[in-house]
Amino acid sequence: MSIKRHSMVIDASGDFHRLWVGQGLASLGTQVTALVLPLTAIVLLHARPGTVGMLGALLWLPFVALSLPVGVAVDRLARRPFLVVGDAVRAAALGAIVWLAASGHLTVPLLLPLAALCGCGAVLFELAYPAYVPGLVAATSASRPLTLMEANTRLEGAAKGAQLGGPVAAGLLVQLLTAPAALLLTAASFLASAVTLSAIQSPEAARPASASRPGADLREGIRVVLSQPYLRALVPVSASYNLFSEWILTVYLVYAVRVLQLPPLLIGLTLAGGTAGALAGALSAEAACRRFGLGASFLAVVILECCAGLLVPLAPAHSPWTLPLLMGAFGVMDFGASLSGVIALSVRQAVTPPRQLGRMTACYRMMSYGTIPVGAAAGGWVANGLGVGPGLAIGAVALLTTIAWAARSPLTHVRHLVDLPAPADPS
Repeated sequence: MSIKRHSMVIDASGDFHRLWVGQGLASLGTQVTALVLPLTAIVLLHARPGTVGMLGALLWLPFVALSLPVGVAVDRLARRPFLVVGDAVRAAALGAIVWLAASGHLTVPLLLPLAALCGCGAVLFELAYPAYVPGLVAATSASRPLTLMEANTRLEGAAKGAQLGGPVAAGLLVQLLTAPAALLLTAASFLASAVTLSAIQSPEAARPASASRPGADLREGIRVVLSQPYLRALVPVSASYNLFSEWILTVYLVYAVRVLQLPPLLIGLTLAGGTAGALAGALSAEAACRRFGLGASFLAVVILECCAGLLVPLAPAHSPWTLPLLMGAFGVMDFGASLSGVIALSVRQAVTPPRQLGRMTACYRMMSYGTIPVGAAAGGWVANGLGVGPGLAIGAVALLTTIAWAARSPLTHVRHLVDLPAPADPS
């Protein structure tokens, strides 16, 4: 009953719903981009696994190069414009790829920097979003605000729901039309997200001007992550999972096309199983934590998602079991990743002072996302040398190391979000 009353308060302003829709559209675009860009390289440009790995690396490399300075800017400036500009940059980069492909001039040397530009737009959006959410939730439901867990569960659930049709639509468009047609739809989703987010009317709370130099702000952000025990323990869990899950995804796309000989639509269906699992995980986070406790839920789903990765290289070719096995494997992996992601995000927001959220997010993302380009490049390199089958199996086994990092985290002993220490602002 209380959740229903909260929803009615949010509906009165509409701004939370605008954020909800805008984030969902951006998530749809991100999901389609992650599938169609590699398929463009594999199908249209006949790229080898190493090239596909480089493409994936360039999509994520901006998180290493730009996270810290963007995080400082997010804490000094209004945060919503970062979301809008991030969407616009990705729409422009994808539009350029569509134009080059339609004119017959698209090549791997041109595709790679445009992929990196997509990554730059993602940095702007992804770093500003977690810092923007708490203030908007408080502003739009001031009479009785949602808890962070409730807000993040709803936002993540909407985002995963929007992504559910992304892989299927991407595969269908690639198969029936062309990869550029799928990218055109993706660019449109980013533009729609930018327009929706631009319509938010709630003003952001004023932040005191920083008298420190940007370099000092960067060091402060690093210090926030490394000095807070829960943040420090979450970093290697995310970094390990991101490294090896990206390794698996990079090699899987080549494996699915050239070994399993799946058409783009069926490849999209296998990844749609993952999105369905992610939606279920996001919607289950609050209930799981309430019943089993925060830390127990986190450790259990990390174990589940890592073990499910072992099923991907076991999928047989030309078998009635191929599609259900792959959909189940990716579904369980993304169920665990989504549920644990909601928990980790809520913990990060709960233990970080509001004025440091941007810098904390930047440093955290730089450390945890920084392994993604390594995983993409390493997976492609190993698959080039040993073959896509062995390369996929090595990534799946290595993913199990994430369980050890999760088991060492002090978060496993926390039952409720309110049991975490209050944010300690060193200033």
